[in-house]
Amino acid sequence: MNYRKLYIYLIAVLSVLASCSDDILDTKPLDGYSEIDVFADEALLRNYVNGTYRGFRHPFDNENSLTDGLTDNAFNQHGSAEGTIKTYTRAEVNPSNGEGITRSLWATAYAYIRRTNVYFEGTVDSQINEEALSVMDGEMRFIRAFLYFDLLRWYGGVPLITTTFELDDENMAVSRNSSEEIASFIVEECDLAIEELLSVADGDYELGRASIEAAMALKARTLLYIASPLYNEEGDMSRWQAASDANQAVMELSTVSLVQAADNPNAYGELFTADFTEEAIFSRYFTEVNNQGYGVNTWLFPNSNGGWANTTPSQDLVDSYELTNGNLPSNPESGYDDQDPYVNRDPRFYQTILYNGAPFKDAEYEYFLDINDPTNSALAGKDSRYSTISAHNASRTGYNFRKWVQEDEGEYSGNTGPWIIFRKAEFYLNYAEAQIALGNESEARTAINEVRERVGMPPLTVSGEELVERYRNERRVELVLEDHRFFDVRRWTIAPEEFSETVTGVNVYKDGDDYVYSYDLITDDTKVWEDRMYFLPIPIDEVQRSGNSLEQNPGYQ
Repeated sequence: MNYRKLYIYLIAVLSVLASCSDDILDTKPLDGYSEIDVFADEALLRNYVNGTYRGFRHPFDNENSLTDGLTDNAFNQHGSAEGTIKTYTRAEVNPSNGEGITRSLWATAYAYIRRTNVYFEGTVDSQINEEALSVMDGEMRFIRAFLYFDLLRWYGGVPLITTTFELDDENMAVSRNSSEEIASFIVEECDLAIEELLSVADGDYELGRASIEAAMALKARTLLYIASPLYNEEGDMSRWQAASDANQAVMELSTVSLVQAADNPNAYGELFTADFTEEAIFSRYFTEVNNQGYGVNTWLFPNSNGGWANTTPSQDLVDSYELTNGNLPSNPESGYDDQDPYVNRDPRFYQTILYNGAPFKDAEYEYFLDINDPTNSALAGKDSRYSTISAHNASRTGYNFRKWVQEDEGEYSGNTGPWIIFRKAEFYLNYAEAQIALGNESEARTAINEVRERVGMPPLTVSGEELVERYRNERRVELVLEDHRFFDVRRWTIAPEEFSETVTGVNVYKDGDDYVYSYDLITDDTKVWEDRMYFLPIPIDEVQRSGNSLEQNPGYQ
């Protein structure tokens, strides 16, 4: 693949995206389209397609957007979490407040779906160059399919709308399609897009746009979801086979590569800080002008570096990282020492978690308190909750996330690192999950071990229920903070066990030159799980607007 050329293309693509504002079609009513002849002008139509990529949301513009804060992986602090994250974790979600949790997903997704529908209606019998139009068709199909996938994973079945109507109509008498129908539509759209899009290896492909590989990835992830217990109550094995086939196809792509730690020990961490990585299949990119907004550093940097430490790792997540011998800390044979807890851990641990004593920005992360007087700010670590530096922004768990942060950037806002939506390692794990469901444990272990071995971890040899548990742990560690855990636990229908546990952290006390670790720090003991929370409620105003033809999700009536 000519990555140098693709990277050069990125600058041009993002310049267009940044300059589009809300683009031409958003500045005129529908009856003005013919005046500017957008659908007869290739450049204007390309501008419209570019503007539609804004439908791909990212979590770096809002303090409560990282969905790990809804899970056992992390804790979210600060005032707005009370009205969003904790609305869900305390089981207080209802049809009137659910969109605070999804960040207005329903309205946003359907607004962009409408844009794609306008496009397809406006390009009927178009005279634009057939090859250029075909690629744009593929991009818009991919965007629409992704938006429906986003709706599917939050709400289940939703209305399938492929024609235009006014979103402010007083009465939109639409009804919900089933989850299976939405998934089938996504797969069909992806199959069409695969025939229309360029490959990332194509010399004309521009980085940041949809590609054949991206459409394959979306299809594969969708098929995994719809095969999972939450959507597949009857245990239809044909769904698992379809998921296996689609994810294997992505796993075997030669146009994207699984990064190897043998080539670079920091390769895993650099996946999330580099401007471009060969493992990424599809990403949301940013520029200095079109940046992340507040930025990932604002939410994740320690307080001593100007960050808000808004989403911080739980002790439970930290305990999910194995030692280098392949055993979890809970295994008596692991050699784990809770008074020297951060030695000989999975290399991904050091590239994901900031812990007391971890090197960070030419210094050390200091989350310790004076053993004789824990509230003594004069002797507290600079990153602790009794720090003299913005203590209100200190972590409440004793840890910060290193993953995603732009450590080399002096500013803690306006960051420009990409948000990776699909990367190759996920599809090894997706394939493994499907193979476990199909009873092919050897195939599953091979795929899991490809992911483990590339970061220097020993292969798994377990089977049966232990293999299921270790697979889920592997997925948790590999994909943490990438918008997976919240949806994985729900689609596996194991939320009662995972999402109702008290969130804990670590207290670190300094005693002379020594540290004493205490694991009795309770960060959040208010978490409650109710089964209705497997899906979010349909917004009450949408139900009313439909004349009550939209059926509400169970438990929210």
